[in-house]
Amino acid sequence: MAVYTEELFATGNDVDNRAAVRAVAAEKLDLVGIAVHGPRNAVDRAVKGLRLHS
Repeated sequence: MAVYTEELFATGNDVDNRAAVRAVAAEKLDLVGIAVHGPRNAVDRAVKGLRLHS
């Protein structure tokens, strides 16, 4: 699982991503999404019933 913060959308690579997140205090990070990776049926079961953003 990975989390995405607003700061990650302003960068284009992993090094810049890490620096952007490091530059913001943990309590100030703006969580905007998550990523889940795994076998499709397991992921489908894990997220079943969750609403997509609108």
